[in-house]
Amino acid sequence: MLRQSGFSPICISNPQEAFKLISQNKPDAVILDLNFGNSTSGMEGLKALDEFKKIFPSVPVILITAWASISLAVEGMKKGAFDFVSKPWDNSALLNTIKTAIELNSEPPENGLSRSMLDEKFDFSGIVGESPLINNILVTIGRVANTDASVLILGESGTGKELIAEAIHQNSSRKDSPFVTVNLGGISSSLFESEMFGHKKGAFTDAYSDRIGRFGMANGGTIFLDEIGDLNLNSQVKLLRVLHDRTYQVLGESTPRRTDVRVICATNRDIKEMVHNSTFREDLYYRINLIT
Repeated sequence: MLRQSGFSPICISNPQEAFKLISQNKPDAVILDLNFGNSTSGMEGLKALDEFKKIFPSVPVILITAWASISLAVEGMKKGAFDFVSKPWDNSALLNTIKTAIELNSEPPENGLSRSMLDEKFDFSGIVGESPLINNILVTIGRVANTDASVLILGESGTGKELIAEAIHQNSSRKDSPFVTVNLGGISSSLFESEMFGHKKGAFTDAYSDRIGRFGMANGGTIFLDEIGDLNLNSQVKLLRVLHDRTYQVLGESTPRRTDVRVICATNRDIKEMVHNSTFREDLYYRINLIT
């Protein structure tokens, strides 16, 4: 698959061979299985990740893991992995992850550009300001917009988080597709699945007609999940599933649907503190904040 997509993959069965090879030929990215020997603990993969990051700290490493070992993948993210992909993986999603990792790692920073220079390259018509700090944010938007990297926008209420999300969408290859905004703080736990994933007529007592969920509306485009810090733990699990394997279940249907969306989240809360206090899932945190 990688070869057909224009990459030049080199397949290696153990870390000893890998370290010998990469010392002579630095790769653009590494895809590392957490288990490649007789053990299924994932410790082999984490140890190899440690060693690799010592040699090439800037080269992105993408972990391959099973859903059951996502906690191990989160450990890998803490150790410097770029992202993790679960088995069985979706080919297009894996390719997007690889391309995003390489693009973000290879694209030179554009700090120092004036606002007028940025406006020649990007559409930032909704954002006012030209201070160095604002310009640095616009540079980041320009760098990440055309990837499919998940973005977490942090800031107090009223600071324009939705404007940043719109600018990311407007400067991406998805700009002609839907941009769907969801205020998660305004959705009750009981209605979460119906609101986000949709339902079929008769799926529950008040389901008088079919309803398209927000992920269905956003298919092909961008979904902006505002106030994600307000989401309760039960709903966080359901959201993690769809962000992890890009499938969701419409209430009243038996077959999962696949979604192709770019995910941008925002919160005015101290989400790291929430992770520390176990009020926000750590695995979901690492899934939504590839770029902050």
